[in-house]
Amino acid sequence: AGEAEGGCAEERAVAEAVSRHLLRQGAGVLSRLRKHSDAWPFDAPVDPVAHECRDYYTIVTSPMDLGTVSSKLASGQYPSFWHFVSDVQTTFDNAMLYNPPTHPIHKKASRLASLFRERASRLLSPVANTLSGYAADPWPVACAHVLRSLLLREGSWPFLEPVDAHALGIPDYHEVIKRPMDLGTVARTLQEGRYPHAGEMAFEVRLVVENAMMYNPAGHEVHRLAKRLGEAFDQQWGEVCRVLDA
Repeated sequence: AGEAEGGCAEERAVAEAVSRHLLRQGAGVLSRLRKHSDAWPFDAPVDPVAHECRDYYTIVTSPMDLGTVSSKLASGQYPSFWHFVSDVQTTFDNAMLYNPPTHPIHKKASRLASLFRERASRLLSPVANTLSGYAADPWPVACAHVLRSLLLREGSWPFLEPVDAHALGIPDYHEVIKRPMDLGTVARTLQEGRYPHAGEMAFEVRLVVENAMMYNPAGHEVHRLAKRLGEAFDQQWGEVCRVLDA
């Protein structure tokens, strides 16, 4: 029992060190992103009067901007790398939600979102290699690669953190959803080596999708994004299972 507890403690220490490392590296990515020629509309909170968009906060219910992200990073407010990723992606998703596809701001947000996903993905590649040293089989590494692609895919922002029912104004959420789950929690559980087998991770990813589709009606944007996320996961997971079970 002592050896098992020691191993778990070591894995947790590695996961925490990896998270701190990713946040430090994320600060560098964010700094370069803010200097990009397309970044100026996203560097401060939207002023609906100055920007002549008085309905902005009616449409955008989770406002975020890169300056706020930078301040939160500097003050250590992010408990994990995925909370940081969520805020950056929310910044661009908000801009694309409010502005139509032909609008210059929408186009700038789309370009920066793609650039951010690419740079964040580069940070995660060596992490998967680091964690693989603690795996006795290829499954944890395969899980990490699949999960990374889900976390960084466009439209994943509603699923990166636990649902805050109070902030979102949905007080009945926990009455409807009996077992809440999110991709950030899945990522932390995987990093800490707490999944007894790969199937448990797959179950919890599907739980994220099922919860979102259960709570939000078919015409809702989050329902649509969850459906796409589930389809992407099933395709990638099927490929992994075929290769590793062969």
